[in-house]
Amino acid sequence: MTAREKIRRAFTPEGTPEIGVVASYDGIFIRDHWFAFTEVPWWYTFSGKINEEVIWVRDFCRRSGLEWLEVRPCPSRAERSHQRYEQRQNGVWRIDEETGDEEHLQEPTPGGINTSSKHFALDLLPTTQSEVDALISQASAFDRASFLAEGRHDTATAIGNALDLILYGAITSPLWSFYSLLGYEGMMVFLAQDGDLASYAAGRILRNVTQRIRMVSALGADAVWIEECLTDQISPELFWQINVPILQKCVQEIRACGLKSIYYYCGNPGDRLEAILEVGADAVHFEESKKGFTVDIEEIIAKVDGRCTVFGNLDSIALLQDGTETELRTEIKRQLEAGKKNGNRFVMSIGSPITPRTPVERIKLYTDVVQELGA
Repeated sequence: MTAREKIRRAFTPEGTPEIGVVASYDGIFIRDHWFAFTEVPWWYTFSGKINEEVIWVRDFCRRSGLEWLEVRPCPSRAERSHQRYEQRQNGVWRIDEETGDEEHLQEPTPGGINTSSKHFALDLLPTTQSEVDALISQASAFDRASFLAEGRHDTATAIGNALDLILYGAITSPLWSFYSLLGYEGMMVFLAQDGDLASYAAGRILRNVTQRIRMVSALGADAVWIEECLTDQISPELFWQINVPILQKCVQEIRACGLKSIYYYCGNPGDRLEAILEVGADAVHFEESKKGFTVDIEEIIAKVDGRCTVFGNLDSIALLQDGTETELRTEIKRQLEAGKKNGNRFVMSIGSPITPRTPVERIKLYTDVVQELGA
């Protein structure tokens, strides 16, 4: 079976006879390990240099063995026709030959740089719908015809045609989006002080998320990965009241676009697993055990009981980065055996991002073992 076939079959009621293998946050892995898997310049990533992008993605697949890739829109054909790149002593510059504009491109930093921390004064939190409207602007309705006419899908289409991969797009859940708007403390206080207003704000964000889902569909992707963080830190009652209804609408939109939904829950699902399953996503994906809580894949699958597809949650540090080959093989085998109990509605994955210290050869070992034992 091809990689695409394996993962697509994992979403069917019958399950898959061969288990596919992926890693969460593959974009982070690509950023941190670029020079270890390809000789293509780093600035070709999503540059619209389509032939070169296919080269680096092929290198990425060959060296890692991973069977999916996040796709994004590329510059339009018009933009690409008058853009060029120039290597200077102080770095790489993108030059628009039509306007004369120059942009200094920043080489990715392994491990990343935290630019999202935000503090929002609690006395400025919105207390009315009009204040929420002022805080959360509305994206324009997605124009699929214009998007395709401009060629913003060209790179994703070329990758899909050239390589045997599942393509997916990532979105941020509406409630997790509160963090970037209000900061941690602001998010928690806002959710706790007025559930009805928080639901209104989440609905306003959902309208923006909906436009992104439609864009992912236009890229020709197979699935949408919904990232959710911090909502294990609100009460189960608030989770049911605010989060479940808004995520159900999110999943319904993904399904209406003909895509599969993967709900990645970052945190402790212990007291709200039924609520998470009530969202109705086609697949659930959890962190590994850490931070003082346990997420055992066998227990998850026993509770899922065939209701949806489950992604594995191999420990990215204790096993993938630091474990022995025997320990890695043993845990992969255990998770694959658990997946059989879900009717082979299972995709092997890692619970958290691959660390910068994990060599590419180690990722290839992981994928080789899954392909060997999951056949």
